[in-house]
Amino acid sequence: MSGKLIYLAAGGTGGHVFPAVAVAEKLAKDGWQVAFVTDRRGQQLLATAATGLPVHLISAASPLAGGLVRRLSALLRLAGGCVQSLLLMLGKRPAFVLGFGGYPSTPPLLAASWLGIPAGLHEQNARIGRANLFLAKRCGHLLTSWPDSQPLPEKTRIDETGLPVRAAFFSQVEPATAPDRLQLLVIGGSLGAALFAELVPAAVALLEDGLRARLNIVQQVRAEQADSLKQRWQEQGRTPELASFFPDLPQRMGRADLIICRAGAASVAEVAAAGRAAIFVPFAAAMDDHQSANAASLTGDGAALMLPEKQASPQKLAEMMTWLLGDSARRNNMARQAKARARPQACRAIAEVIEARLADSARRAA
Repeated sequence: MSGKLIYLAAGGTGGHVFPAVAVAEKLAKDGWQVAFVTDRRGQQLLATAATGLPVHLISAASPLAGGLVRRLSALLRLAGGCVQSLLLMLGKRPAFVLGFGGYPSTPPLLAASWLGIPAGLHEQNARIGRANLFLAKRCGHLLTSWPDSQPLPEKTRIDETGLPVRAAFFSQVEPATAPDRLQLLVIGGSLGAALFAELVPAAVALLEDGLRARLNIVQQVRAEQADSLKQRWQEQGRTPELASFFPDLPQRMGRADLIICRAGAASVAEVAAAGRAAIFVPFAAAMDDHQSANAASLTGDGAALMLPEKQASPQKLAEMMTWLLGDSARRNNMARQAKARARPQACRAIAEVIEARLADSARRAA
């Protein structure tokens, strides 16, 4: 089967794009032709991944955000994306189309459905969104990341593959921090988390002096908050490393003693792959509270801690940080528990699903 073309369609956020990158690396290694279909934001993220694979741009936008005019404009852009996807697949018909969610994945999956091209949808979150439920029914095949994903669409083939994570996250060793130092990594997804710019410095200020003195801090920050966050840290006599994006995130995670982050599906899976202790602060406004469901995949077994955003006070975060940073045995046990829940074979499982689908299609056509 190798050598045939596969389109990977992903929305323009890291949570959708980077799982697609992980699968692309596996498929390309196996000899498939692979190309991405995405929007401008997705293109920018793919540039950071430097896969060298072709990228096809289409129009897309959310028809659920903003006022009436904005929603109508989004629908027109999605319609344009459908036309672009149809022309793309008529020009070079793929053997399979795999979507990874986000609105830019909608037109390619619909085009595949209309053209009778085998297709599937990978859902990263433990709580399956309404748009993905609709798309899963259209392509008839849903690949899930977590054992208890809900709700599952009816009359749809379901395969639990796990969430694909780039291989670099699995190749980490124990933290390289000196015995008298502790590395704290604060990340907030591909766009950063505005909450952390205020919450984390305030929590660190409440730590016991000896523990606080041992901390090395690396923090992701939104560009518009960089100056104010730098000032907050300077007021504490600190100069942590701040950046809006870390291209070497696998290595950063590998050096961390503790990670504080949102609970997007990719972040949860990457923490597990790296095998690190973590405190998840789920985004309260996430659709259907799916980030809390993602975090529960680890916190339910003691492999991480969760701090709901409504309870995210500096005092509470400081207590949780002290509980972990102040006890290396507890922290290392949590890291091992997280690592045990990683799914290093997710990319292989997805590749095998594609192979099986194409073999079924060939048998039916014979």
